[in-house]
Amino acid sequence: MADDKAVLLPKNATAWERCNSRISTRMLSVPVALILKERDPMRCDAAFVAPLAWERSVHYWNPGDDAGNRARIASSLADHKGYGAPAALEAEIALDTGYVIAIREFWELPGLVWPDFVVDVVYSAGAAWPALAGVYASALRRKPPRDVLDRVRVFAETPPAPIVVGAACFASFHGTVFPVDGAPLPPSFAVGAATRIVCVFTVSPFVR
Repeated sequence: MADDKAVLLPKNATAWERCNSRISTRMLSVPVALILKERDPMRCDAAFVAPLAWERSVHYWNPGDDAGNRARIASSLADHKGYGAPAALEAEIALDTGYVIAIREFWELPGLVWPDFVVDVVYSAGAAWPALAGVYASALRRKPPRDVLDRVRVFAETPPAPIVVGAACFASFHGTVFPVDGAPLPPSFAVGAATRIVCVFTVSPFVR
């Protein structure tokens, strides 16, 4: 414990100030290398992971995902720079719900006006129907204060089936591209000689 005579506190210093001075003096004796280690989310002991997440205002925390929590803490400063952007909102809602999410701004859809936006949920055939209440709750919690959630829409996504063709034949594949970011995965083809394949895609427009 530090001697009160060795500090620069005035004689009328309060008990709290004297106690804080003693604690600060003890902290100065901690090796700098140890402090740097425990401040690094990728190297710190498990006991320091949650406090670091609180300190850096990590928005998503999964108690069962230590590696993911550490990675989100490490990227928190960069993440905060992008909060409010559609890509960041999509990523946060996707983490909350486990669904593929696309954000549509008011200028992308007819009938919307600023500051409305729409959340699209991609539904894979055969999977359980999305829990839209959870999507609404996440979108309202994560959205920027200036924006207003207009509605949540669900779009089905059906992966194309493999097509196997032989020699000297003609095959045509017709798929549907739903209004979400990116086209569906291309079909798998196993072809022989003298084969012609025509892929036709129908793009479904956005509708209210």
